[in-house]
Amino acid sequence: MKKLIDEYLPLFHFSETHETEVNAPANVVYSSVLACDLGRSAIVRFLFRLRRLPKCEITVEGLQQIGFRLLARREDREIVFGLIGKFWTSSAGILPFQPEEFVSFDGKGYAKVAGNLLAVPITSHSTRLITETRVQCTSSWSRVSFALYWSLIRPFSGLIRREWLRLIKQHAENALEQSDT
Repeated sequence: MKKLIDEYLPLFHFSETHETEVNAPANVVYSSVLACDLGRSAIVRFLFRLRRLPKCEITVEGLQQIGFRLLARREDREIVFGLIGKFWTSSAGILPFQPEEFVSFDGKGYAKVAGNLLAVPITSHSTRLITETRVQCTSSWSRVSFALYWSLIRPFSGLIRREWLRLIKQHAENALEQSDT
């Protein structure tokens, strides 16, 4: 099965994948992806404040307020979001862009990030939820800069994504329990 993220960042320099199994059907998991607020995690709130990100609801919708763009969605299956910036700088150098500009963007000295959340049915009552993050640098200099930055923040970045999976799993399983009662 081809993933939507492959259409937006098929070639990349860095990547990381995390996954969890959720005891809920894929459509419930996907709905939870859209509804889940990462801000429910004290760890995530702390890490966002440490990076001086603006306060907002940390949902798929809220992430768009801090520069992420929703690039694509496949109903009940996958969403793909993107971000372009100089993340290794104190301001993060996040560029505003339109989703249709993401693939062709090649401004020197930047990094393009694509991330997805993918709900893969295992059975009719269980789903594998996967998040993959890919980074493509647009110059040798940005690749070196990002590599240094990534070596420092990768554990924390991974922690945020694992927390997101945990919260989505919790949201989906709770939603399913409430619908059964």
